[in-house]
Amino acid sequence: MPAAAQGGELVAVTTPQISKPEMPKVIFPHDKHVEAVEAKNGDCSTCHNMTDAGMSETLKDVTSVAAKKQVTYMHATCTECHVKAGKGPRLVDCRVCHNERTASEFAGKKK
Repeated sequence: MPAAAQGGELVAVTTPQISKPEMPKVIFPHDKHVEAVEAKNGDCSTCHNMTDAGMSETLKDVTSVAAKKQVTYMHATCTECHVKAGKGPRLVDCRVCHNERTASEFAGKKK
C-alpha cells in the first residue's frame, strides 16, 4: 500500500490530471474506505490494479479510460460504490467531495 494511504491520513485523488481545474481536489479518508471494502470481504484489488511496480495508487482502471473521460469515470465509479454501500456522497452536491476547506487544509499539511 502506498505510504500516503496508510493509517488515518487523508488521500488526494490525483488522477485524472486536470490542467485547469474548476473544482478543488477531492480529498478522502482512505482508512474509512478500506474498512468499508473489508466489511464486504473485499481487499485492495477492489479499488486498485496490481501493476509490475506493485499496487497502483490510482482508482482501478481510470488510466485505461481516455483522458477526457476520466472525470466521468471517477464520478460514476465512486457514486456507484457509495450507492451500493448506502452511504457516502453521491452526485448531488459537488462540494461534498470537492471541498475547498478540506483541499486547503490538505495542501497546508503537505508543505
